[in-house]
Amino acid sequence: MTSRMTRSALTLMAVLAVAACGADDGMDGDMPPADPAVEQGADPAQQQGQPQMDEEMMALMTEAQELQQRIAPVQDEAMQDEELAARLTEIQQKVESAMDEEAPELMARMDELESEFMTAQEAGDQERQEELGMEFQQLQMELQTTQQSVLEREDIQADIQTFEDMQRERMIEIDPEAGEILDRIEEIYEQLQPTS
Repeated sequence: MTSRMTRSALTLMAVLAVAACGADDGMDGDMPPADPAVEQGADPAQQQGQPQMDEEMMALMTEAQELQQRIAPVQDEAMQDEELAARLTEIQQKVESAMDEEAPELMARMDELESEFMTAQEAGDQERQEELGMEFQQLQMELQTTQQSVLEREDIQADIQTFEDMQRERMIEIDPEAGEILDRIEEIYEQLQPTS
């Protein structure tokens, strides 16, 4: 996979993740932190309540995963729509361009890494391949940080919101129950967000 393809894949995944979770704020894969009141309290009843909260969250996460699996084929079919696919491509290109502007040295190094890795591969230099692989992983993490910053831009948020609305409308045309499923997934995400 080329670095350009890798960047495109990461951008696509990020855009779809934001669109799936809502343009305002996506959901991290991490569990929300435990309630500080429960951790601080010495009341056995509170301590007993903590595992129940964990089970509750696990149940919500399981439900969300099941709903996502159920809605995935509808989403895939919706993305066959040329207008919708074109809109997603536009957003992807806009995000990539913004990332190039925000972190040009990072993008340049990604391109260099691809070339260096191919050279090491042709030479059969396993040690060098491993070194480059570790650097590539580190760069991917930095790239995701840049990506998140770009995705928070108001113009891109607006583009994602428009895409999300179009996608939702198309999905409901395909399956009238899609709207309720999407609403429930969003509701679960909100419940799993840590309270501020």
